[in-house]
Amino acid sequence: MAKAPADLEVYLKNQRPSAGEMRSFATGQAWFLAPLPLPTGHAPMDLGGSFLEVNDTYLDVGQSNFNKAFQAQLMIWGLMSVLIMSFLVVPLSAATMRAFSIYQLDFWQVFGEGLEFIATELGLIILFIAVLCVFPVIRTTLQKARTRPMRFNRQRREVCYFPSGSDEPIIQPWEELVAWVSVSTGTTGEGIMSTYTLGMALDNPKTDKTHFLNQGVLTPAHGLSKWEAIRVYMEKGPAFCPGKAPYEGRYTFDEKRESMREAYREGDCSAFGVAFWYVRNVVTWWRFPYWVAEWDHRYSMKPMPASIEQWSQPLPPAQWAKPSSALLAQTAEIEKAFAKGQSFMDYFNSTLGEAASVA
Repeated sequence: MAKAPADLEVYLKNQRPSAGEMRSFATGQAWFLAPLPLPTGHAPMDLGGSFLEVNDTYLDVGQSNFNKAFQAQLMIWGLMSVLIMSFLVVPLSAATMRAFSIYQLDFWQVFGEGLEFIATELGLIILFIAVLCVFPVIRTTLQKARTRPMRFNRQRREVCYFPSGSDEPIIQPWEELVAWVSVSTGTTGEGIMSTYTLGMALDNPKTDKTHFLNQGVLTPAHGLSKWEAIRVYMEKGPAFCPGKAPYEGRYTFDEKRESMREAYREGDCSAFGVAFWYVRNVVTWWRFPYWVAEWDHRYSMKPMPASIEQWSQPLPPAQWAKPSSALLAQTAEIEKAFAKGQSFMDYFNSTLGEAASVA
């Protein structure tokens, strides 16, 4: 998670924003979507697969094991490249050159001497490289295991968040959650680069501290669609938002293999493509990367404390919290604007402009 800009933190502490408001900070702008979360007019999408659980009571938003198998494959590919070069290509090349030189040394004797030299003299270096390959795979899982997902309870209309490494939950009313999409502009050695972020902020009344969650997104539209998926779940239920993201496992390998075979039968994949698929997966240890993905899923999914499990139990419909009258009124107004062809930005630009002219 990226850190929120320091001046944006000051803004949130000193003056609460509202949905539709635009604020500038040192490196860019933030466009606020909540508190009082209103419809954005965007299609709800869970881009990146972060909806870990979706049911009629709560939605868990966190980090899935999506692409963990690919990360493990890259690790194994790097490790195998080092091993193949060290214990096969280099000794074979050296043995071949010495065998066909003017000395005409015995090929297998030179090959064996080369293996012995690499194992004894370069073994620690190769081991160090292997650790460097394995370390990112383990580190990312350990980092993910330090945090629990953010839980949105639609029946209570509350949000539960655990700061990284903490077992103390922060629970805040849904309509008081601050959310925004921001664009930050920075310079590199070659030009100007813009980064986009979907951010959320929750207040901890016990410590008087604001906790920030920031997730990088490809475009502002991607951030709006992810936020809309959360919003529409809270306001309308699971039938109106994307479902639970599938996790990667050994079954994923079987699905990909069957998909490759189907593509070959349909003529969309050549025999060379099939051969390359098998070679690539043999070199990267077949199903092992997907076993790593399953391990990541099991290890990093920290259980919720008993108090939050109780808080997450379904309530009788008569006890469900109701949206505020202000939210209902403003939602009705913006939906009328959408029906007339206005966008979220158009609606608030015109509203702010009218307010300024009256003032």
